[in-house]
Amino acid sequence: MGKNTGSGIPGSAKQTMSSKAEPTEEKQEVMFRRTAGQANRFKTYFDAYFTRVLGRGNYGGSAVGECYETASRIVDGNFGSFTDAWEVTAKRVEEIGWDCLRKGHKVSARDAFLRATTYWGATTNYASATDPRLRSSYEKERACFREAAKLFDPQIEIVNVPYENGRTLPGYFIPGGPAGEKRPTVLVLGGGDSALEELYGVVPAGAQRRGYNSLMFEVPGQKAMFFDHPDLFFRPDAEVPIGYVMDYILSRPEVDPTRIVLIGASFGGYFAPRAAAFERRLAAVIALPLFRDIQAGFLEVIGLDPAKPYPRDLESQLDMSNTAVRTLAESDVRMRCGYAKSTIAEFLDGMGEFTLAGLEQRITCPLLIIAGESEYDAVRMEKEKIQWQKVMNNPKSRIKIGKTGEGGEGHSMINNLLLKNQIEFDWLDEVLGWKS
Repeated sequence: MGKNTGSGIPGSAKQTMSSKAEPTEEKQEVMFRRTAGQANRFKTYFDAYFTRVLGRGNYGGSAVGECYETASRIVDGNFGSFTDAWEVTAKRVEEIGWDCLRKGHKVSARDAFLRATTYWGATTNYASATDPRLRSSYEKERACFREAAKLFDPQIEIVNVPYENGRTLPGYFIPGGPAGEKRPTVLVLGGGDSALEELYGVVPAGAQRRGYNSLMFEVPGQKAMFFDHPDLFFRPDAEVPIGYVMDYILSRPEVDPTRIVLIGASFGGYFAPRAAAFERRLAAVIALPLFRDIQAGFLEVIGLDPAKPYPRDLESQLDMSNTAVRTLAESDVRMRCGYAKSTIAEFLDGMGEFTLAGLEQRITCPLLIIAGESEYDAVRMEKEKIQWQKVMNNPKSRIKIGKTGEGGEGHSMINNLLLKNQIEFDWLDEVLGWKS
């Protein structure tokens, strides 16, 4: 059970919508605060995801013109319009990929398939857990990425990491250089709403440029894993599935066993440091950002005070017209956590198990925490830094805050992946003694 239960709700939890078609700006205190370096195309939480799609353009995962044309067909705050608009774009860009491939234009086909991967993924972000397109769109997202993967040189390799009871964890291996050379390797794990294929532009593209191998993978509860194994949910003991990933990566001849790094983005910012508390084979860990307490994070996203008890009848207390609230309450994340048929309060109770409290001193390898300034207001930022310091027990550990003035203040610095990669890989070069 979660640690924050009971009754009472702060006034900020109730949001209001304008009587006009255009929604009023939502209060976005955590992760989704509107700042200069983000898209500022929508007044709702839609803007956070739209910025995320734009950010993937750093490595060819989107195109500005395609994104803004799609945005012109979205009604702010209307979940259905968001899904429909991106579906139209995804179909069109995917067809470009197939047409280029038929004509032998492999680079153009690869580029189109990469963008279509992003756009198919966007159709799923606000789809309800009961929408049949949730799975079919993800399957198209995966298919487009795999078509693109074949067109890289060397190709991106599809892998299946052996897991418990004959199951496997899905992943992709991206070599950092010629075969036969042992290189440092980054293991890349996404968050609660990200798809496996989305991770390519977040870390591996930048890693490959610097001679690092990458393995991007999923753990139980994440999208590809859940569709293949719907009886497996997110688990707080992330060290268990990640231990299997470590066993696998150490079996590969191109991997330097002394230079293996784990990077977790968003919800992965809990999984990565949690695994590091138990996994001694890691040379370093990076959290984008670090989530010490998932329940507290979820409560803040929907406008509740983590220091106060929440009521058991949240369905009647929360305003579902607020897109941040509705996303957490109705999206497939709740289903993939194993609480599809439970109340919101029961879901939040369960999230109380996802905490690093009491494990801080067990994380002894170098730790880099990267957070965007827009994720926290000034007061909360200082409080977070105090909490983060509890898991920084190595002299090489660092905290880096992406600033608004640098255009990298978004959640997990998604609005400036080039800057994020520069920060994380320059740090890794120094920690691992590697020359990019």
